[in-house]
Amino acid sequence: MPRTQFTDAEVSTIVAEMDERGFAVLPDWVDRAQVAELQAYADATVVAAGNDYVALTGTQALSGSLLQQWGHSSELVGLCRRLVAAGTGRRATEGGFHQVMRCLTGAGGQRESMIFHYDSFVLTLVLPVRIPEGAQQGDLIMLPNRRPLRRTYLGNAWDKLLLDNGLTQRRLARRALGRGDSFVHVRMQPGNLYLFWGYRSVHTNLPCPPDAVRATAVFHYHDPHAGSPLAGGVRRLWARLRGRRPEPVAA
Repeated sequence: MPRTQFTDAEVSTIVAEMDERGFAVLPDWVDRAQVAELQAYADATVVAAGNDYVALTGTQALSGSLLQQWGHSSELVGLCRRLVAAGTGRRATEGGFHQVMRCLTGAGGQRESMIFHYDSFVLTLVLPVRIPEGAQQGDLIMLPNRRPLRRTYLGNAWDKLLLDNGLTQRRLARRALGRGDSFVHVRMQPGNLYLFWGYRSVHTNLPCPPDAVRATAVFHYHDPHAGSPLAGGVRRLWARLRGRRPEPVAA
């Protein structure tokens, strides 16, 4: 199991890095043997999907993998609970993770890039599994910490409505590709763990070549609106109106 035991001072340092520069990094969180095992798993997933974009969503979809094992880790959940409490002053939910493994490749990978969004979960952990070589590595880019935690789901939904529309998406894409220095760029390395406030940060990934594979494992933690009776209905309605999945997934 990767490292999950951190002192209070280390937790405070991680939170400060997410607050100040937008993200924190735990270097070499996964060892080389584990990276190789995860890469083999991602490669097999891409082949099974016809060498095109695929996303495995939910812990059960990752059955038999190290990712499923880590997704059930009470120690990792405990670390995330401490980070959320230290960063927000609020007690996090007792639930576990919402997990996704995204494999960007082919035409589908192009379509699933450059979708700017806020996460529904407060804390986002990204574990790069396979990153293309060369200049176009599909970097994670973000405008960090652009909104507070909303008190209600309707406030959260309004933020997403203002962001998830064609005009705003095109404006942000032009800004990212033309004046990329206004975004925080995170060039990721397999084995490192990257943490940021996904709920508060506008983020997406840059495109990578369609013949390459960019695979990332994402652990989302603490949905502050999980108890809202409006959340499920609004998400389903918005998905039908937009003709795509209810929420873009991170990184």
